Amino acid sequence: MTMKKYLFTGLLVWFWSCENVEYQDCHGTVSGGAYFDECGDCVGGRTGLIECGEDCEGNLGGVAFINLCDICVGGETGIQVDSCESFDYHGYRYRTVIIGDQVWVKEDLNTINYRSGNTISVFQTTSDSVGTFSQNTISNGNEKNGVFYNWHVAISDSIAPDGWRVPNKEDFQELINGLGGEYLAGGKLKKSGFTAWDFPNNYATNESGFSAIGKGYRDQSGIFQEVGRKCSFWSLDTVQNDDTTTTNYFWVLKLSFDSNYTNVIPDSDDYGHLIRLIKN
Repeated sequence: MTMKKYLFTGLLVWFWSCENVEYQDCHGTVSGGAYFDECGDCVGGRTGLIECGEDCEGNLGGVAFINLCDICVGGETGIQVDSCESFDYHGYRYRTVIIGDQVWVKEDLNTINYRSGNTISVFQTTSDSVGTFSQNTISNGNEKNGVFYNWHVAISDSIAPDGWRVPNKEDFQELINGLGGEYLAGGKLKKSGFTAWDFPNNYATNESGFSAIGKGYRDQSGIFQEVGRKCSFWSLDTVQNDDTTTTNYFWVLKLSFDSNYTNVIPDSDDYGHLIRLIKN
């Protein structure tokens, strides 16, 4: 009888203890709301974690993501996170590159047509009228060949394909600052070697992938100057002028064969420069 009494008492104590054990979630929080998701991770509650989902490749809990070029990269894609795409525009395929938080075309615009398909009028030395351009054809296959546009074309808002545009001064400044500033960025923007630039092509590493080539510029008479030694790119932004001159000035990015220095400086609308597009 005594044995039965002790057994009964023990069962009551065990039952009472179980009833009073406080519930802990998977994070160890009493009465918490954390739980195990489909990936087997403890999420929610006080974990600070959210339930796993599918990445851009459809993998549950995967880490692939959409980069600045709208490409699914990383994770199990096998694609580098800084990979970019190419696009076709008026019969020419342009390659692109991510530099910092920007996406640039890694080659100069090379079209004689507006977005609509209408042909841009050829430059005449006697008249630099609206819509003109000039083409540099030094020799077949020469890397320094290029198409030079006047300011009317550069700011026309109809020269770039959908999703792209001519950069403004701020875009160029962000590019330069992201590459270490104006005293370091030049070499990182220039294509290396001596086919794209004349010797000595100082500091050229093309670390950024921008691949600038020394195509020179077009002067007021339509003559190509500083080929192999300089290159310059239009921006959309004008410089504030006084009323004593009819000449407009635009901010232009400039690079040189003998320097690591690059900056954005005013240049006259009389000149023809290259266009390098940036993604919207």
